[in-house]
Amino acid sequence: MPAGIDKSVTTQVNRNLNALRAQFTRRHPGRVLDIDHLLYLPGARLAGALPSSVDPARVVDAHRDAELVAVIEALLADPPAGWSDDRLDDLPHIEAFLTQRVGAVPDIGLLGRAARETTTRLSGGLSTWAGRLSMAPWRLRVQGTAGSGKTQLALQVLREARAAGRGALYVCFNRPLADAMRQLAPDPGAVVTFHEFARLALAQAGRPDVAFDSPDAFDVLARGFIELAPAFAGTFDTLVIDEGQDFEPAWADSLVAMARPEGRLLWLEDPEQSLYDRAPVALPGWVTLASPVNYRSPRLLVDFINWLGLTTEAVEAGSAVVGFDPRWYVFDDAHPVQAATEQAVADLLAQGYEPDRIAVLSVRGLAASLLAGAHGPVRLAGLGVRRQAGYDAEGAALWTDGKLLVDTVFRFKGQAADAVVITEIDFETFGLRERRRLFVALTRARLQVALVTSEAAAGVLRARLGG
Repeated sequence: MPAGIDKSVTTQVNRNLNALRAQFTRRHPGRVLDIDHLLYLPGARLAGALPSSVDPARVVDAHRDAELVAVIEALLADPPAGWSDDRLDDLPHIEAFLTQRVGAVPDIGLLGRAARETTTRLSGGLSTWAGRLSMAPWRLRVQGTAGSGKTQLALQVLREARAAGRGALYVCFNRPLADAMRQLAPDPGAVVTFHEFARLALAQAGRPDVAFDSPDAFDVLARGFIELAPAFAGTFDTLVIDEGQDFEPAWADSLVAMARPEGRLLWLEDPEQSLYDRAPVALPGWVTLASPVNYRSPRLLVDFINWLGLTTEAVEAGSAVVGFDPRWYVFDDAHPVQAATEQAVADLLAQGYEPDRIAVLSVRGLAASLLAGAHGPVRLAGLGVRRQAGYDAEGAALWTDGKLLVDTVFRFKGQAADAVVITEIDFETFGLRERRRLFVALTRARLQVALVTSEAAAGVLRARLGG
């Protein structure tokens, strides 16, 4: 209190006590707050006699500081006047009122938006460093872990080519990734999958059309493109090849030759995400930039990945987002995989995730998956399922109507969701194939994952985690 201003201690204490009692009664009508008091002066000593309105037993000054606990215990030794056990129900309300605790839960929508913005901002560092490299010819191979910023780098190179008026082409393996890149690239028409480009090349050469819905379409297209590749040599000023770990060496040789000798050629890959057991592509003479930092996955999830030993070298966590611990759901004969998956989705919805921010990913291929395949359920956890329903004759993916994406790990590479349910995990041994599929699936999540596993797989994973 300001110097020179006198206040009545008794009046001040009574005012505070009455204010507390009144506020409690307003919040909890019909209930009474019994509250006692003392005057605690830890930094002062009493000087002179106390006024008659102040009880000396309720004053603890610096001289009696060591007696504070004993004084409080003495004041609370006897129940207040008028107390009875009928008022026990008042105690939780009194505790909540006096402790001033506020109940709050994370706003998943805000956290998800923050995670997306943070990932974009931080992962841009790869573009910065790549742009500072000087080489002639410009041939850059980036071996970046999931979430390291390869997509941001690809977009930056494409934007620079567009601004300079250079002819550019972006080639990837997965159609869903190409569809996503078309939404971001400066020239959507310059984004293709390898097999889409092969089909265009065959059409330009007057070869018979190969429909994507034919059984051996992809093999026929690949062979045809390799035959025609010399005709496309030196076509592009800028060439970006993404998902390089999924390309056959023969495809790579034909694609690389399409760049002009003085042009810019960017090869993006992550060997740890190789799901097709293909031989590594040799790019002799290229500058290699390694990036082990994952800016997309939350820190708790990166720890989980490293504890499981999913990669040859430990992944570094670059995100500022802590995230949530993975959730486990076990399926068996009594609780089949669909029911366990639905429970995982329902729990995420209850936490506040919007359906379009959840991805349900099977570690099986489309043909083998009970959930992502053509005969999978049309609804999960009360939501309509959005699932690939094949391709039309032009190669455009066909999708069912629904808000909840159900797909495979193979097709979702290069993409991400706030929450990911990894389902149909079923193995008894944990080999390279299982590690890579799980690594790809886990690194799709920005905030949280749920693992839907068989009892056998759950036992294997928990053993790797130390029990």
